[in-house]
Amino acid sequence: MAASADPLANITTGYPKLAARIEIQPQLSIYRRFGALNAQNILYLQAQLIDLETKLRTQQSRDDTNPQGKKALYAKTWYRLENSASDGDTKQLDLVLKTRQVLSEFNPTWFLIRIATDHAIIQQSMILKLPDPNATDLHYLQNYLETDSMGPLALLGRDASTWGSMLERDAHAPDLVALKVRAEKDALSTWAAKKVVGRLFTCCFKRFVKPSPGHGLVGVEDTLVYRATYGFTSLVASMVPIASIVVLYYVDSMPARLATIAVFNLFISICLMGLAKAKRAEIFAISAAFAAVQVVFIGTDKSSSNSAR
Repeated sequence: MAASADPLANITTGYPKLAARIEIQPQLSIYRRFGALNAQNILYLQAQLIDLETKLRTQQSRDDTNPQGKKALYAKTWYRLENSASDGDTKQLDLVLKTRQVLSEFNPTWFLIRIATDHAIIQQSMILKLPDPNATDLHYLQNYLETDSMGPLALLGRDASTWGSMLERDAHAPDLVALKVRAEKDALSTWAAKKVVGRLFTCCFKRFVKPSPGHGLVGVEDTLVYRATYGFTSLVASMVPIASIVVLYYVDSMPARLATIAVFNLFISICLMGLAKAKRAEIFAISAAFAAVQVVFIGTDKSSSNSAR
């Protein structure tokens, strides 16, 4: 979304206003990954579990050979272990319960049949899959934090430099992740959304666009840009084959025709990369098919010329 008015004038400046802005534009949900701290937490949990495991195995061996009370049955029946207080010794039970508690943080508790995203390993796995923030969205957030509507510089804590600044774009934390990123589109759509639309909107179209009834922002949605570039791509896709045939029709020299085929094949490959985000295999296949059509035209045209003579 391009430039906007401030629909949040009644929201308290600082975290409340920033949070409200993120609600309206969820692509601004950019936070630190804290990868080192998450990894450290897992390492501590692992060390704690290893220590508990060693203590538990030692205590189990001691109780198994202890004739006092029912201690020898602790490893054979949960009932006896659960009621070990009657023997005046709950060391093994305490270790089991403590181990269970730490395991519930270290691993997902499948026996509760729930998605345990709050557990360390699953949490870290999910965080590592989060993508890096889009540069455009990060720059927008940097700009917004320094606008008059935000103070400027409304955040005064140590986290104020998390996203960098307008003067130091790259001074942001190195482990930023985005909870929602813009859709991965072709190079033309990305370039248009980043460079062209914002400038055109500011100088030409801003006065004609009304604020959104949903969130009060004034701007151009990315979907509108993508529809425009899709139409342009469709036009190019329909015109290139026709243009190549027309050019080949008016070229008489065989070397010149072969050069023309090479040029159009190069052009169609560039279009596939920049306009359609085609895969490598698709580029090879389409380029080969396109060249084959042109070769067939040359052969047919040559045969027709010979027959006419």
